[in-house]
Amino acid sequence: MTLMPAISLMLAAENPLEHVVDHPILHAGNWWFLTNHMVMIFIAAGLMLLIFPRLLRQYQDGKSVPTGSGNFLETIMIYFRDNVAKSVLGDETDRFMPLIWTLFFFIWFCNLLGLLPFDAIENLIFPSLKHPVAGTATGNFYVTATLALIVFVIIHYNGLKENGLKGWLHHFLGGAPWYLAVVMVPVEILGTLIKPFALAVRLAANMTAGHILLAVVIGFVPSVYRAYGAGAGFGVGVISVISSVGILLLELFVATLQAYLFTFLSALFISQMLIHHHDEEHHEKEGGTFAEPHSHREADAFHQPAGQH
Repeated sequence: MTLMPAISLMLAAENPLEHVVDHPILHAGNWWFLTNHMVMIFIAAGLMLLIFPRLLRQYQDGKSVPTGSGNFLETIMIYFRDNVAKSVLGDETDRFMPLIWTLFFFIWFCNLLGLLPFDAIENLIFPSLKHPVAGTATGNFYVTATLALIVFVIIHYNGLKENGLKGWLHHFLGGAPWYLAVVMVPVEILGTLIKPFALAVRLAANMTAGHILLAVVIGFVPSVYRAYGAGAGFGVGVISVISSVGILLLELFVATLQAYLFTFLSALFISQMLIHHHDEEHHEKEGGTFAEPHSHREADAFHQPAGQH
């Protein structure tokens, strides 16, 4: 077998996209009523409904310190409140903590569930399945776009509620004087639309890329086996397994990091709309010409420790 036909066979044998794209489970024609990503969303939401009410009951029963996994989850929740949300939201922190905790744990659970080897279990139990029942829901742009849209609505709803229509519109000057409105308003409107889009794309792209890479590395084993035989398949298999373990460990880190980034940036964007108008009033009282630009607030959030805002 020549080299080029062998390479073509290896590339055509396995399609790594099959492991990351959404597949219908229940559908009628072009209408999908249940997909594998929807199943994973329901599982993630179900886990949250099982875990967190139970954690709350420990306090209701008079236990001041949770035990077991509850202690681990409480540590994460306190860290997000004191070191993430409070650094950007200040006095408004407690008001938005339910949203921030829900966003982080839902995204984190979806990311981690996508790393579990459900495909292998499904193939053993139901070998006749055409498409997987499991998957990574946060690798689906529609899912991440919906989460970003929820954040977008919350940002502007609370911006209008807190500052009124005039203060909300004044936000689009970005702290510049009124005669620069023709430049600043389009830029601020574009930035307002780009922020949720960036949230959605960042999360979906990172989760999809890692799974495609993992599928490609593992897919080399059956491809080489069919092209060159058992000996070559075994040799490539050893390399693939070692590489896959390293990639999987990196994916665990990325799953947590992306959940953190989505949640932190959501809190940051909310704070910009809530607190920006009050910053302008403060600077005007101090005799300043310009209000605090958005870039300064973003820099403060990344570089100043919590408690200094």
